[in-house]
Amino acid sequence: MNLKKIFGGMKGSNDPRYRTAKPFEMFLAPATSASKMTFYVMMMMTGYVANTGFGVAVMLTGILQTVKTWFDGATDPIVAAIFDKMKVGKAGKIRIFLLTGYLIQAISAILMFNVLSGKFTGVAGVVAYIVLYFLFVLGYTVMSVGGGTSIGAILTNDPKQRPFMQFIQMVYQYIGPLGITNILNLVVLPRYNNQIDATMLREACFWYCGYALVFTTVSIIGLSRVDTPEVLGKLMSDESGKQKSIKVKDMFAMVKSNKPLRCYMITGITDKIATNTNKQQIITTLLNGILIGSYQTANTINNTTTIIGFIFAFIGGVYLAKWGVKKATKMMSTLCICINLAAATMCLILGPSGMAKIGAGGLIMYLYMAMMMGQAATTMCLNIAEGMMRADVIDYELYRSGNFMPGMVGAIYSFTEKIVASFGATIAAIAVAAIGYTTVMPQLGDDATWAVLWVVEIIVFGLPILGWLANIIAMKFYELDKERMVEIQTVIAEKKKLAKQTMKKQTIRVR
Repeated sequence: MNLKKIFGGMKGSNDPRYRTAKPFEMFLAPATSASKMTFYVMMMMTGYVANTGFGVAVMLTGILQTVKTWFDGATDPIVAAIFDKMKVGKAGKIRIFLLTGYLIQAISAILMFNVLSGKFTGVAGVVAYIVLYFLFVLGYTVMSVGGGTSIGAILTNDPKQRPFMQFIQMVYQYIGPLGITNILNLVVLPRYNNQIDATMLREACFWYCGYALVFTTVSIIGLSRVDTPEVLGKLMSDESGKQKSIKVKDMFAMVKSNKPLRCYMITGITDKIATNTNKQQIITTLLNGILIGSYQTANTINNTTTIIGFIFAFIGGVYLAKWGVKKATKMMSTLCICINLAAATMCLILGPSGMAKIGAGGLIMYLYMAMMMGQAATTMCLNIAEGMMRADVIDYELYRSGNFMPGMVGAIYSFTEKIVASFGATIAAIAVAAIGYTTVMPQLGDDATWAVLWVVEIIVFGLPILGWLANIIAMKFYELDKERMVEIQTVIAEKKKLAKQTMKKQTIRVR
């Protein structure tokens, strides 16, 4: 393992064609991902406060969760349009969006969990909760558009740095939920007899907001150099050096003419619907609770594979930079398919009753764990490649039309992904209903039957394979390989150089 080569990639290629980020910026700026994921976890707790603090029925809470997904998706393009049209001022614009998104979420959460909790009942309680909940979701969208879709593309377009940028962003995405969950489980819940009630939620709210504030502040510090008219403003400028205002027709033209964008959407969305389906609790119960028969063993396997996956994903960043997104996506998708086929075959050989050998430990468990490690590592590499692909698509649009639209690229993808992925719960519910779970939920200790095994085979192993096959097919039509991106970055650099010279000439004339 060449550690010098691995860490050397963070410094960039020292090529004048590329914008190169400083190492500390790569570590600090993506921290908003942890803040965003902290609020995402908090959103999962709003169902409790809806019932205990506002008297909202459990069934209505479930309906509101579904409506929330559609509202969240619908607001993405609107907020992204505002983001891309907004000019860069002295205070930047990414930092404004991050701070605004944080404040909206924090204020609505404090009102929901503390100030107004227990003050309303009946219809008034339902109305108050809906207003605060959807305000919270709007703040989440503002933070997501301002941070999640633009930071990586703005900080660097150096092909050696982008894999590491996406890796660091992915680490923050895990740190957010992991950190706040441990704080709640180890610090907060024990003080309230491990009961999630209104009093416990009041204290938890401040932990959530404080924890998220730390990462938001870190991100704002990391963006202080690039979120300026001198850096971000120039990215948004035309040949005359003036910042462009993105129009609605530019957005529709991008969807129509940006073929790599459509390939990127197919690649990401097919993976997401597979993940959103096989991670549903009822499906994991079939696998871990009924077939393997041990949540403890399953949890140990999951923790181990995640840690090992991080290590291999970090090392894999070197090869992602070497191969480029197109080749890396095809190779990692192929590896994922092979690993899943091997795991599915092993489970079929064991049979429904034999799957318990995984839960019992020993050689079978270690063999299964090794396969899951391989799957975790290759999937994380795919996630890094997906982030790199988004950045490449943003740069391609700048090359194609002269419009720098990171917010809209992310919003178009996010809107479609949320709508499609929302069907994951429906697919999972239909699958378990088909094998008899129509009135009760699957539980640990239920009979391990061939019907249960076949649902696991299809949903856990088969559905992701279809997503990875879609990746491979989409890459056949994706033109942004490593060599093509070098050409594109060269043209962009020349255009920016020309714009800079034009600005100098205009300044001289004015004088």
